[in-house]
Amino acid sequence: MTATASRRTSTSSAPSGSPVLTYYLIAAATTVLVVVGLAVVLSSTSMSALRSTGDNPYSLFIIQVIALGLGSVALVIGSRMPLAFWKRVAFPILAASMVLLLLVYFTGEASGGNKNWLRFGPVTFQPSEVAKLGLALFLGVALAVGRKQLNTLKGALVPGGIAALLVLCLVLAGRDMGTAIVICLMVAAAYWVAGLPLRYFAVAVGMALVGVMVLLQDGDSRGGRIDAWLNPETCDPQGECMQTLHGTWALASGGLWGLGPGMSREKWGYLPVADSDFIFSIIGEEYGLVGTVTILIAFGMLAVAVHRLVTRHTDPFVQIAAAAIGAWIIGQASINIAVVVGLAPVTGVPLPLVSSGGSSLIVSLAAIGVLMAFARREPGAPEAFAARPSVVKKSFAVVARRRRG
Repeated sequence: MTATASRRTSTSSAPSGSPVLTYYLIAAATTVLVVVGLAVVLSSTSMSALRSTGDNPYSLFIIQVIALGLGSVALVIGSRMPLAFWKRVAFPILAASMVLLLLVYFTGEASGGNKNWLRFGPVTFQPSEVAKLGLALFLGVALAVGRKQLNTLKGALVPGGIAALLVLCLVLAGRDMGTAIVICLMVAAAYWVAGLPLRYFAVAVGMALVGVMVLLQDGDSRGGRIDAWLNPETCDPQGECMQTLHGTWALASGGLWGLGPGMSREKWGYLPVADSDFIFSIIGEEYGLVGTVTILIAFGMLAVAVHRLVTRHTDPFVQIAAAAIGAWIIGQASINIAVVVGLAPVTGVPLPLVSSGGSSLIVSLAAIGVLMAFARREPGAPEAFAARPSVVKKSFAVVARRRRG
């Protein structure tokens, strides 16, 4: 049995079940995450909006709603696109994102020590989010075509490995280590599903460790965050430990049911970036253990859906691209939550589909649309969808029966 076959279960040996379950798992999980995120963003941005505008506590929330609208359009349209479309646009999306990342390097804006934003008038945009989607699709195409050559170094590097390294270097040029870690998770998942021999993973892990050590020596902020994480008892509560400390207090004060919607205390200037990197703390404070567990269950549902795509689908492009997108969204969520609960140093990555930030929300919803397009073409799913009348058809049928009665 080849490495590729041993890591992917064929459709015939996959567990039985409804072929449309994957689609509805993705839809339900996304709805929960977006609705909870919208409510908590409204709460956590109100104070920042008042400080910036002086009279409108909803200004930042309105931006999030606009981003949600654009992302929802991308999701709906993307979920209806055929697989051939996503294969065809994989390289153009990746190439465009790399051009934008080059523009970030030369003309981008810095925030939080990372240079990863482009400004277009009053709007800022983060091209690295688009790069994640483009890279996931491109790896799906490249590794699906060349998976039989992955046992050689050339086959592993050309073209998927080179593309991943270029994106990684461009992101690191902006000193965005958090995004770089997420990209590494995506690449690892894609190559694992494609069947890359384990010896290459061992080499890659060793190189990654060396790279992390070099990056830690390149800036005081990264070393300070790790030192604060390893030695919290000696950390300055008004300095490096401020986020972690107040995030923990927010989680602890929520109890089982939380303080109630909009009742967070930490959002009043005590917890930095409460609407983004530490929004999970605000969820715990306002909605308690019930709220945080709900978020974990929703991401768990996405993980199950991605696993079903990898193990049940017959198209290797879908298997590889879905694994990369799943590693991006679920891996980034795991990093964010680990930081909030103190299991990892502060990395500065938002909680996908939940945190404020237009770039992240729009592209994440577009990626969910890709997963839904894959799920609509899972073996047996097209026939199952065709056999189920739509809600509109059902409604007209009910009305017609009542009129005849």
